[in-house]
Amino acid sequence: MRRLDPLWQRAAVLGSLWAGSEIVLGSFLHNLRFPLAGHVLTGIGVAILVAGHRRWPLPGLLVRAGLIAALMKSLSPSAVLLGPMVAIAMEGLLMEAAVRLLGGRTLGYLVGGALAMSWTLGHRIVTLVVTYGPDLVRLYADLVALAERQLGPIPLGPWGPLAVLALLNLAVGAGAALVGLRLGRDVLEREPGGRRERGLAVTGGPRHAAPGPGVSPSLPFLLLWAVALPSGLLGLATLSLGWKVVVVAVAVSVAVGRYRRVLRRLGRPGFWVTLLLLTTLAGAVVSALADGAGGGWLHGLALGAGMSLNAVFVTLGFAALSTELSHPLLRGWLERAGGGRLHHAVQAAFATLPAVVGALPGGREFVRSPLRTVGQLLGRTDEWLAALEEPPRIAGVISGERGSGKTTAAAVVVEALKAAGLRVGGFLAPGEVKDGQRWSIELVLLASGERIPMATRDPQCEWPALGPFKVSPAALAAGSAALAPEAAGAHDVLVVDEVGPWELGGDGWAGALDALHGGSTPLLLVVRRSLVADVLARFAPGSEAPVWDVAVTDAGEIAGAVLAELRR
Repeated sequence: MRRLDPLWQRAAVLGSLWAGSEIVLGSFLHNLRFPLAGHVLTGIGVAILVAGHRRWPLPGLLVRAGLIAALMKSLSPSAVLLGPMVAIAMEGLLMEAAVRLLGGRTLGYLVGGALAMSWTLGHRIVTLVVTYGPDLVRLYADLVALAERQLGPIPLGPWGPLAVLALLNLAVGAGAALVGLRLGRDVLEREPGGRRERGLAVTGGPRHAAPGPGVSPSLPFLLLWAVALPSGLLGLATLSLGWKVVVVAVAVSVAVGRYRRVLRRLGRPGFWVTLLLLTTLAGAVVSALADGAGGGWLHGLALGAGMSLNAVFVTLGFAALSTELSHPLLRGWLERAGGGRLHHAVQAAFATLPAVVGALPGGREFVRSPLRTVGQLLGRTDEWLAALEEPPRIAGVISGERGSGKTTAAAVVVEALKAAGLRVGGFLAPGEVKDGQRWSIELVLLASGERIPMATRDPQCEWPALGPFKVSPAALAAGSAALAPEAAGAHDVLVVDEVGPWELGGDGWAGALDALHGGSTPLLLVVRRSLVADVLARFAPGSEAPVWDVAVTDAGEIAGAVLAELRR
């Protein structure tokens, strides 16, 4: 495995801790419909970052932790992810800027916390304006004008309420940083690793959300929405109500059948109740300012209806972009463009996440004792760091030349292991030979028996190219899920057929294998003879795993040797 330097390792742990708190506490607050959930989550994030930086005062730690937590936000079941991901990344960046400019002193942390919390308010305001359109600004100004009619002059006019909110956010952010300073001091005073701490509820497994929607990302659709979203927003800001209806109807028609999750979001009663209330409010406010004239009421209704249509369009557009941006070619470009360390740090953070989420109490207990909970979790960061350093155990390697029967031998071993009562996970990858070369590859998931077409040399296939093959994104996702840390924990051994040039180049199962560092489930690898040394050096440095060559050892003997190795 490509070794992460200490800075990226610590950023991975902090990012995983931040993301874990967002997943558990965020879901709890969302279910309660808590109105200030974003501020609570930002406060927890600020406290985690400050306490972590007090323990590891490394330049660049805070911005890296924010990037990692933002990318891990892709686990969220929300249909729109871009906004929260940008917010988390910016909060880490603002914290980093303040601490770097003012030094690792109390003032730097206080300013950083205040800026991060202020971003939450600013992000919320910008999101509302983007979602409902510029007419929302006019409606807000009208509401302030209506309040002045009833209450008298408001200091600073429309800016007055915003100024008060900004001051409150600055104060709350600085308070969250003070909490982080206290937590960091307490952790430093404890025994390293915090192993004497007690009281955290450990659950039976991770409780995070499933990955994103089951839609194969498409570059043409990405380009379509990248052009349509800004163009549509511009049009909705200038067109008449009738044309706004046409624009939104076209967007909904394009999305039908492809983005089912966002359509479910649009089908929620709460979404439409909010839009109905907004339209009614606009009608009432404009009518009141027009001294009750009927034209004022109708104009207000048109204003509210336009904002509601804008909200539907933005919800569709950002959900679509969130889906299409997960295209494997974009991830590969990030890797080639120099994002390798970030990529591997995110993989390390995902590997840490099950332990983090498993150590978190439920949302209710988190709310009752947030300081105690976060403090105890911070005390376990050394434990999670140590886990990132441990390569997976390799139970053995089945080796041979191309076409020598490695997969056939592995299938015999799998049946023998299952007959011995072992739980076998992972997959086999049998292929079809045509004209003397492997023409297609099939993925066989050993836990379920499901067979999925994975790769082909057929030039007519529309899957993305990887070397001489066209490779199915769905099959890669299924194979990676079969190797995920949470799946590994349910098996006694994982079979990976095979590990070769793709993985050594960072593609294929490379990310999934990297994420298994620190796990306890042994791996049985199928590797081409000439690549065995390189594969072990990359994914299990220092391993002395036994290697069985199918040219000199028959499948039955290999099965017995593997079973003996697993029972050792």
